[in-house]
Amino acid sequence: MDNLNLEHHTPIQLRFNDIDTLGHVNNAVYQNYFDLGKVAYFTDVFGQPPDWDNQALVLASITIDYGLPVLFTEKVEVRTRVYYVGNKSLRMLQQLVNHDGEVKATARSVMVAFNYKAQTSFEIPVAWRKAILAHEKELDESPA
Repeated sequence: MDNLNLEHHTPIQLRFNDIDTLGHVNNAVYQNYFDLGKVAYFTDVFGQPPDWDNQALVLASITIDYGLPVLFTEKVEVRTRVYYVGNKSLRMLQQLVNHDGEVKATARSVMVAFNYKAQTSFEIPVAWRKAILAHEKELDESPA
């Protein structure tokens, strides 16, 4: 897997309990790392943390491709990009990368705009679209 030059970077602190008996980060922990990357991305792009009590984005789907193991001694970061924005959802690409630039895992996810009080999805606000486009510079036309 090649590095896709994703511009948003979130450093990850490895914890002792992330490591399994084989001496590397357990694959179930990668989801937590990608979640940290998502929260940091939206906080930076929208200028504030997600408002979990009202309108936020929820994970609808994620696929993780594992490339190389992460060892406890490595420094890693999550690189994140939104590449498509639809009516009520958006698509993200993330990579877990070590300090040498080796891609350890790649995640593709679908996030849905969701109102917790009303318990329903809603159209992605124009302000969110503009903020994402300002950060990404361009978006894909197709959700594939």
